[in-house]
Amino acid sequence: MASAAPTGCEAPGELTCPICLDEFCCPCMLSCGHSFCLKCVEGAWDAAESFSCPQCRVTFPRRPKLSKNFTLANLVEQRSATEKMATVVLCDFCNDGTTAASKTCLSCDMSYCVTHVKPHQENPKFRDHILVALATNPEDHKCKMHRKKIKFYCRQDESLVCTTCIIVGDHKGHDVATLEDEHKTREKQVGEETWAVEKKRRKAEESKKRMEAAHRDVQESMTEVRQRINGEFARMRAALDEDDKAALARASKKERELLTQIEKNIAHYQREIGDLQAAATRLEGLAQERDSLAFLQVSDESPVSLLAQSPRQRQS
Repeated sequence: MASAAPTGCEAPGELTCPICLDEFCCPCMLSCGHSFCLKCVEGAWDAAESFSCPQCRVTFPRRPKLSKNFTLANLVEQRSATEKMATVVLCDFCNDGTTAASKTCLSCDMSYCVTHVKPHQENPKFRDHILVALATNPEDHKCKMHRKKIKFYCRQDESLVCTTCIIVGDHKGHDVATLEDEHKTREKQVGEETWAVEKKRRKAEESKKRMEAAHRDVQESMTEVRQRINGEFARMRAALDEDDKAALARASKKERELLTQIEKNIAHYQREIGDLQAAATRLEGLAQERDSLAFLQVSDESPVSLLAQSPRQRQS
């Protein structure tokens, strides 16, 4: 499998900005000869009080006007293009050395462009060949020790090996299988694991549905419970309200009866106080009588006990 060869000759550091330490982006060159990204040096000067080269520290009397260095920018673009081409896998059948491959045949150990891969896709003779997505690094399909195509899998060491590895190498006498056989074995295991996972998934799905149904049942039953509780307490509150009203009514009636009786007693004693005050006035007048004859006559006509009584008492 062919790949494009790099042609750039610039050292990586020569195309790197000393400030951001990354590849130049819109490079510019100062009068001292040092180059930087335009944004990097502008940013450094925006934060500084003087204008100097960030690398050699030479100071400029005024802020220099910067512009893009197109020569340096072209070198950066060329190197980027060269590095990109270096990773491109080329078609092994094309003679121009620039046509990129689209598929790799692991059986042929060759890469083909869109045109030259068609026989593998259309000719029954290549039916057993294995076409894979383009490998950017063809060396991944070779044994790192013997640089030969990997064709076997060592089950004992769980590693990919080549023919030399199992004949004279470290894997001689080990339990090995061809890649295809190991693929089929693993594929069967994957199928069994997939079936087991799917079985567990379906079981989990059923459990989830049961839990969701239980969740709904609990919500519905609790709704009914809350409704019953609200109804029962509403009835209890209504009954308590009736009892409260009845008790208050009885208390109000008893209050009216007691107050009426008390008011009658107050009126009685008020009248009695008036009568006693009148009796006291009469007795006081008798006590002031200085004529003995008149005093005795009054006393005989109205004994002192009667004078002290109210008119209602004397009438009774």
